[in-house]
Amino acid sequence: MSLQGFTPPSGASKTGIITGSTPSVGGARLPLIGPGGTGTGGIAKKSTFSSTSAKQIVSDYRRMTPAFRKALSQKLKDAGYQTPVTGEYSGAVRQALLDAYSDLSAEITYLANNDPAFLETNKVDLNSFLGQRSAGGGGGERKPSTYITKTNIRPETLEATIDEVVRSYTGRGATAEEIAKWSEKINTRLAKPSSFAETTYTPQGETTTFQEVTPAFSPKEYLFQQIAKTDEAKANKVFGFYNAFKRALGVS
Repeated sequence: MSLQGFTPPSGASKTGIITGSTPSVGGARLPLIGPGGTGTGGIAKKSTFSSTSAKQIVSDYRRMTPAFRKALSQKLKDAGYQTPVTGEYSGAVRQALLDAYSDLSAEITYLANNDPAFLETNKVDLNSFLGQRSAGGGGGERKPSTYITKTNIRPETLEATIDEVVRSYTGRGATAEEIAKWSEKINTRLAKPSSFAETTYTPQGETTTFQEVTPAFSPKEYLFQQIAKTDEAKANKVFGFYNAFKRALGVS
């Protein structure tokens, strides 16, 4: 399974597979931030993330005793992964194990980005992940997994984007009024569920996972479309809409 589109949580490896998250004991305590930047009145602790490579996972599986491999294959099957229950070294079990770790890595990344409070009080590893899937009735067949991602933009980044698009059309920088106007409109759009990115992973047999991505709302594309309609943009001949749009998106 690909993790394209996910932002690795702070403190996690950007290249390895995330294999666990443990609440830090005595770690830095931070204010909990709720929707829209409001405080919830609680305090949070950073989580400690562990990671490894697919090569190491396969190596660890190969070195397991037959009894341990059989117990692992049973847990994977109960959690919905297509695998035989066997103590022998099995390519099907190996692939199911890699799939499970990939799903676990995606789940921890999702929680870190969207529900960090859960990781502040709960340890998440392969055993807990498989147990949760088994309790949810996942046995016998791997189900599609869908992840929703909300985009937040720093005010200074949004201001720079607005200034860039206005300058492309008019040859001047954005005014304070324009920045306030477009910032409000964009932040309103970003808060709507219809603007969230959606990634669905659908198992296709034992070794293939189909990834379908619905892109998130694009503030820059929105600005180009909206500012192009203004009288000033229509009167200005410095850039055509098509060329300016391609240049801003890095197409040319």
